[in-house]
Amino acid sequence: MKKLFFMGKIKKKKKLRKIRVMTFVKGFILLLVGAGIFTIGKAVTKDILVRNEINDFKDRAVFEYQENFEYSPGIEQVRRYYKVPRETLYETADTRSVFNDDTRKYLGQAGDVFLSQRSPFVGQFFVDPFISYYFGGHAAIKTDTNRFIEAVGFPDDDETILDIIRHPGDEPHDYSVTISQTSNNYWLNPRYRYESSVEYPYFGSYYRDKFIGVRVKDVSLEQIDGAIAYAEDKVDKNLYNFLFFLDMKYKYYCTDLVSRAYQDVMIEPDDQSVYAKSLNDDGFITSVNDIVLSDDTYLIFYVEIKDEIVHIYYLEDV
Repeated sequence: MKKLFFMGKIKKKKKLRKIRVMTFVKGFILLLVGAGIFTIGKAVTKDILVRNEINDFKDRAVFEYQENFEYSPGIEQVRRYYKVPRETLYETADTRSVFNDDTRKYLGQAGDVFLSQRSPFVGQFFVDPFISYYFGGHAAIKTDTNRFIEAVGFPDDDETILDIIRHPGDEPHDYSVTISQTSNNYWLNPRYRYESSVEYPYFGSYYRDKFIGVRVKDVSLEQIDGAIAYAEDKVDKNLYNFLFFLDMKYKYYCTDLVSRAYQDVMIEPDDQSVYAKSLNDDGFITSVNDIVLSDDTYLIFYVEIKDEIVHIYYLEDV
């Protein structure tokens, strides 16, 4: 009798333990589902807001003129310019042109941030839409020598992503995926890629068929120089961060580099974080949409290439 009673208590405890485990598993699954729904909702909201901001910018524009622009000897492109009146205080306070110089060959001044929403992994199932929608395709900060400092994660054939992830980042290495400085301003180059390229059916001969330019509000020329210097200090040293929200002390991804470069000159040292507190209002992973929507930035140009015609919407010169 005692044995039966004892066995009954054991079975009851096992049943209670099983119920607790199942309750925990169900709760954890619900938590994951809830987190997924929340992040999807945030991504959708940000995407809508960016589209609205771009459309508002375009709606303000007035068609200026069309020209056959000689980009380089023997290579012409059809350009249509749309000037956008400067209306807000931050637009009128910074009187620098949106173009690099009077020839209008290149866009951007030192410190301007160039952004693409589209991932470079075109055609890759799940990876392409996931990265494009949640993080965006690319971000780069322009230098005063008409080049860009950027983080790009394309390892050489003899390198593996896993080996790069395992590397601590603060020790000597010979990996190719470091912060780099470009040799030129490539964003409007009509011969950026060849027809044989995998990306050609998606973007044509340009780097991207759509891209955005933003400028940081209320920063001095000294702060701009400081942000560029911060990024330059990482060139050929710091590795690309394939884990995005982890391992961030010595590694960077493209939008992360830009936001942390500006954080270095905009936020007091004691208040800085690996999740940049500038150009990123939600305080977590910095995405392309975060930089566009940040209270710290404003749109200065939008470019889209349609039927081989380059449409340039830009803040008017003053």
